Amino acid sequence: MNNVIRIPVLVCLVGMLLSCGDEDFAVPPASTVPKFTYTVDNDELAPSMATFTNTSIVPSSVGEATFYWNFGDGESSRDANPQHLYTKAGAYTVNLVVTTSISLEVRKVSETIVIKDPNATGVPIYYTDGSTVFQALINTQAPIFTALEGPSLQSSYGMVMDTVAQKIYMSDYGADKIYRANLDGSGFEEFRTGIDSPNGLAIDYGENQIYWDNSSGIQRADLNSSDLNQKEDFVTGQTNDPDGLSIDPVNRKLYWINYNGGIGSKNLDGTGETMLFPDIEGGTIMVINDRIYFDEYVDSGDIRIKSADLDGNNINTLAVGIGRVVYGIGYDPNDQKIYWGDRGTDIMWRADLDGGNPESWFTAPGDTRGIIIGKKQ
Repeated sequence: MNNVIRIPVLVCLVGMLLSCGDEDFAVPPASTVPKFTYTVDNDELAPSMATFTNTSIVPSSVGEATFYWNFGDGESSRDANPQHLYTKAGAYTVNLVVTTSISLEVRKVSETIVIKDPNATGVPIYYTDGSTVFQALINTQAPIFTALEGPSLQSSYGMVMDTVAQKIYMSDYGADKIYRANLDGSGFEEFRTGIDSPNGLAIDYGENQIYWDNSSGIQRADLNSSDLNQKEDFVTGQTNDPDGLSIDPVNRKLYWINYNGGIGSKNLDGTGETMLFPDIEGGTIMVINDRIYFDEYVDSGDIRIKSADLDGNNINTLAVGIGRVVYGIGYDPNDQKIYWGDRGTDIMWRADLDGGNPESWFTAPGDTRGIIIGKKQ
């Protein structure tokens, strides 16, 4: 047996409490944060003067800061708060680079400025990312989407355009409301409140009514009524959560698709309710000419766009491999194209009505839901 005396050693424990030394621990200096805001005159129509306000955070410890602006059109500036005239329409990526003399930092921030063409023509197209509504024109140029001022949504999945009254209706699943606004976003107001989780919207011009889904059916309301509570049940007992709906104006029939399975139809006079497909799961449906177009959940990461005759026969597959359930198929009758959004990749696609010539048309900064297309300007 070894005669070892074990003596606990307190390694500066008390000293830590009483300050083991007077050393100062260096605190890293705060970093530079480049930021800026901007305003654009002339209603953002070319030519427009952009005024930039430099709001960068530059701690005194980093030394003197210098600023370099690249306006995205080949012009630049070293002013702290410059102005710049954009003479042509387009989407311009503006870069602000901040460098510091002591900390030797090089920091960059970018924003995209959209200058609109006052003479632009085309077909208006809209979508929502859930909280904001965006608008662009379908023409020969790449689409330039801008946010509409006015609409403010919690979680929107569906929109519809009233082409007679020139209004946009927006469902808000998160707020249990339906809103409406003018085509430029002005006049944003509540249309119906106290609705159970609305998604899809459709307008019947024959009776001047709007239809929407709730968690167990379909409801409708008079477009001319200003009563926020005015509504009536049209389809009930749908346990599989209806999401998308569309109206066949020729045959006076409503179609809807259930998130958890089922595509149904019912005459607008209240007769003839039937289930065309009891098992198809999806989020959107649209009547185009004599066919219905819809998405079908096949597997995770494989949502498909399909079409069928109005009676459910002659099913065709138009697109496969879509990342998430689709909310909103748009139709441009001028070019005979359909549009849909892949919420897995944030890409808006378009193709011919038979699925031919598919095109990755626009990459959004977020979801592309509730796609609607208006009349050619």
